[in-house]
Amino acid sequence: MKKATVFSEYIIIIPLYFCVSLKKVNRYMFLYFYRTAFLIIFHSIFFTNYVNAQYAFEKYSAPSYKTFNVWKEYDKIATKGTYDCTLSIDQFFDNKDSLTIQLTWFAAQIDFGMIRIFRNKRQIQKMKQPGSFSPITMKGGLVLVSDINGDGYKDVKLIQQGTGNGVMSMLVKVLYLFQKNDALFQKVSFDDMVFEEHRAERDVDDDGNHEIITMNLEHANGHSYWAYNVFEYSDESLRNVNFKVDYPILIQYTYKRNYEITQHMSKLQMKKYERELPSGYDVK
Repeated sequence: MKKATVFSEYIIIIPLYFCVSLKKVNRYMFLYFYRTAFLIIFHSIFFTNYVNAQYAFEKYSAPSYKTFNVWKEYDKIATKGTYDCTLSIDQFFDNKDSLTIQLTWFAAQIDFGMIRIFRNKRQIQKMKQPGSFSPITMKGGLVLVSDINGDGYKDVKLIQQGTGNGVMSMLVKVLYLFQKNDALFQKVSFDDMVFEEHRAERDVDDDGNHEIITMNLEHANGHSYWAYNVFEYSDESLRNVNFKVDYPILIQYTYKRNYEITQHMSKLQMKKYERELPSGYDVK
């Protein structure tokens, strides 16, 4: 049983003091520092009382991760209209070759960003990412490495934090790079919401392929609920596997951190909130 945290019953209203220009990344930093300050205060006040509690899915085993977050920035907005962040992982591949991931934001095209993958400094893949990235948070993105789907190859999970405030500060873009047997990668991405830095995958049926659990906010009968769906990576895409554990489940949103499945509706009624695919799903 792990330590979990409980919301205190407070409400914070923090005014936004800064107006940020899109022309230079250093001006983006005003919003970045504002958002960081909000989260520090949010967590220090709302996550103060500790109890032994966990979500129902946390009883299942999670992968063992190696974590990376040292990004190099290349600010070329003034000259080329691009902002790049790169992260390298030594001895990633079976033969000890290194892996480098480069994320690119385009000043003139905010509908998509670019992901480039290098093996020993040689580019092996390039793919567009819908919704682009944010220069505010790119360099702070969390990277985790593990064999998530149990096929014997290392996979990469990237968490790109959103730029919202309040409840919307929990919104993240989750990107998976599943390594294939040809040493290339299948990219899967979607929008998610998290309480902590990321939500660990869980092997709900003990087959070695850790399922992905998503969370989104739903509204019903005058209440708000966190809805959890279960997905499995198979045949180079995600598929809903709620049937494995009788999901989705809904947990009522309250001022206190809540772990109990709601009694306001039956499991049959919860089926209404099953999602075929996660929000913002994209595969390449």
